[in-house]
Amino acid sequence: MINESDLLSIGFLKRTRYKDLPEFVFVKRDGLFVPFRSERIAELIGEEGFVLKGDMEIDEDEMAWVDFEGWTLQEGDNTLGKIVRVDDSTMNIFSELEDGRMVPLHEDFIVEIDEEAKVLHVHLPFAL
Repeated sequence: MINESDLLSIGFLKRTRYKDLPEFVFVKRDGLFVPFRSERIAELIGEEGFVLKGDMEIDEDEMAWVDFEGWTLQEGDNTLGKIVRVDDSTMNIFSELEDGRMVPLHEDFIVEIDEEAKVLHVHLPFAL
């Protein structure tokens, strides 16, 4: 039986085709991880996909959007707040701040990533 510790989440499936997926993608159904062939991925859109850890090369230096949960979001000298959740279930990635505001995240908005202080410096195209 496949356990969650054997798997790596690849996020919520949003497209019908993905490059470099292994032969099988797993989806949690009734508490169990069920394998589906990658060519059937269109049937799984909207569900969280998992792959066996050994089937994907992982770049340990590359960060995922959810890695910013718990970080402070800052624009210039203005601290916008702490990121409590990142929603990456759609093509538009949003961070939810402690006060409930939703702030879009995009590579183009990021000015600096301070891993030591856990601060994400951004320049947004609008005022908050």
